[in-house]
Amino acid sequence: MVETHDRCDIAGLCRELRLEPFVIDASPDYYAVIDSPGPGGYEPSKSLSTVSYPASVAPGTPIYPDDEYFKYQYSLYNTGQVYLPETGLYGTEGSDIKAPAAWARATGSDEVIIAVIDSGVAGNHEDLAGKVMPGYNFVDNTDNAYDDHGHGTFSASIAAANTDNGVGIAGVCWHARIMPIKTMASSGYGSYSNIAAGIVYAAENGAHVINLSVGGRNPNPILEDACKFAYERGAVIVCSAGNYSANVHYPAAYEYCLAVAATGAEDQHAPFSNTGPEVDVAAPGYFVWGARFSPSEPDNLGSYRWDSGTSFACPYAAGAAALLISYKPFLTNAQVMSLMKYTADDVNQEEHPGFDEVLGYGRLNLRTLFEPYELE
Repeated sequence: MVETHDRCDIAGLCRELRLEPFVIDASPDYYAVIDSPGPGGYEPSKSLSTVSYPASVAPGTPIYPDDEYFKYQYSLYNTGQVYLPETGLYGTEGSDIKAPAAWARATGSDEVIIAVIDSGVAGNHEDLAGKVMPGYNFVDNTDNAYDDHGHGTFSASIAAANTDNGVGIAGVCWHARIMPIKTMASSGYGSYSNIAAGIVYAAENGAHVINLSVGGRNPNPILEDACKFAYERGAVIVCSAGNYSANVHYPAAYEYCLAVAATGAEDQHAPFSNTGPEVDVAAPGYFVWGARFSPSEPDNLGSYRWDSGTSFACPYAAGAAALLISYKPFLTNAQVMSLMKYTADDVNQEEHPGFDEVLGYGRLNLRTLFEPYELE
């Protein structure tokens, strides 16, 4: 890596470096940002109202876990319920990823690993305890990948929180393990080079799914090469499309990745969610619940909150990929990604029929994803 001064001609330096005999390529090391538009919101301080669900009494019937805040996770099962208690906001029945129907077939496996490349993960949070494996911190170059921001913990919980344990939220893939890879500093920013190193680390250490709820506006060959490496190793790379930008962020825009846009409780396109031809699918990311973690509050390891962003649509897709892999381990990563796209619901077909640059193939549908099918 070459360090530069403030007035350096970056483009000219890259051209010069590419002429060197031992240089394959040269490009700026951009910064990426976590794809969450702002801080989280309402934190419950009192008992929440009771919502009843149909009983699961026979094999093949939907499973409704007993987690305390599952009743507010419209993203997983939307009955039109109020999902933000103090605001009275409610959704539209059926605007969800149909998780209970998928759980009737599979709840995941601890042999499946989801690498969360983010700000680290608080493995001692009650809803992640026992499932966070050793990882790496590329910000400080240590083995300590503990979260010092909160974003990575929230993302990890959506994908794979401990579920049906009477506390917290329900994760998409109940039993998957989490590999924490810290590439984002406490500020919420991280270099492309660290993210690329994290992707390679995940692939080399057995990650089946890589969750990247981070991104930047500029392409970079090192970042693309890392995605290509992980994809060729068989990993499913799931990325947030980005927030409040004209184009889909990188690495989501690369062909090796599944780019995820965000929807809300009425299957509407979230106002912050980036658009473009690279968008593959969408998932709920507007006012969704996750594990709250604040590094400045050591006693907050049993608390929860809502937040918004394509950052949090992304782990729904990552959890779905892990769930499918646990159920059909013979599938290739390309097949997993294709199935996730082609079984999605075209929820904006009135405005954009078929594939479009807003929601891609549509909002994830785990019920159709897990229906019997034949591979061509």
